[in-house]
Amino acid sequence: MRYPPLTSLTHCAASGRYRNGLTLIFSVTESLAWGISFLNPEWNIREGRVIDVEFQIDSGRTNRASARAVSSRQIVAKLPDSADLFNQFRYGSRLLVSINDGKPVPFNLSDTNAMLTEVLRCANRYKGYVDRGSNNLRDADRGLRDDLRDDRLSRAPNLRDDDLRDDRRQTPQAPAKQGLMPTPESQAEARDVATDILRRANFNYDVQRPDQLTDELRNTYDAVWRGDGVLGTLRILSGSRTATIDKVRGDMISSDAVTCKGKFASGALPAMSGSQSQTIFTSCEGQNNWSVYYIVVPRRKGGVYLLGISGSGEVAARLQNVANAYRTVALEVLER
Repeated sequence: MRYPPLTSLTHCAASGRYRNGLTLIFSVTESLAWGISFLNPEWNIREGRVIDVEFQIDSGRTNRASARAVSSRQIVAKLPDSADLFNQFRYGSRLLVSINDGKPVPFNLSDTNAMLTEVLRCANRYKGYVDRGSNNLRDADRGLRDDLRDDRLSRAPNLRDDDLRDDRRQTPQAPAKQGLMPTPESQAEARDVATDILRRANFNYDVQRPDQLTDELRNTYDAVWRGDGVLGTLRILSGSRTATIDKVRGDMISSDAVTCKGKFASGALPAMSGSQSQTIFTSCEGQNNWSVYYIVVPRRKGGVYLLGISGSGEVAARLQNVANAYRTVALEVLER
């Protein structure tokens, strides 16, 4: 896992994707609190819904947790501060999970040791976390091993509609669906904002004209710029596209986790002093490495601005420097 060169962040995450598309994600925060997340692109769960989760590792006892839907496709559950439970996940062989009293779903835990080892190392790498003294999860860290195994895909049956009771599947909608496409007004505003940010940041790049873009980019983003292998995007999520910052954050992580065909990681960076924005990063290591930084900023006229900075290959390794400079100026422009 590649860590961003920062002094602190709010959480680290790593995931394993199953062949049928089901994704299991573990996360550890800067204070060494940890949680588990399940993601399925075919779910359609009401955002904010609380869902009961039961899980069992090998022949151990049944554990219970409350998960919250952070998007229509992803639920997240906080796990107790227990070194014993943490190590059960690390060294266990099989996980059985029942979501909302549904049919138990098995997970192969053969690679969980590597996943949890990586996210705990990531969280400990940054010294901005809160020292909780006798944190049990920190005690578990003392036994981390260096013999990480390669990530492998394992099998698990998909969750059917009736496994989530009244929630029904939703076919992912194309960005070009009526009401979601950019409008001339949103494009004009985004072009002015992006141009101002690039100028103030001394980035010698121009915002591209709609006729210079592919259909996918033109129908999704209000403004797009390119330069030195970096792709910059801006969406204005207002009106029929309005979304909360928390929803945008969940949607971006969920979408990128599904897209990644290799080792996926995500994290959230601390907000700058006095800022209401949130910044997250996602990265994928595989045949084609890529990284994305998302900056979500409240919009005074309603809704939010969603700015993206992405790069692949060698560009992904140096993307953090570009993202830092871009974020600093973007917040000066949008929150001044």
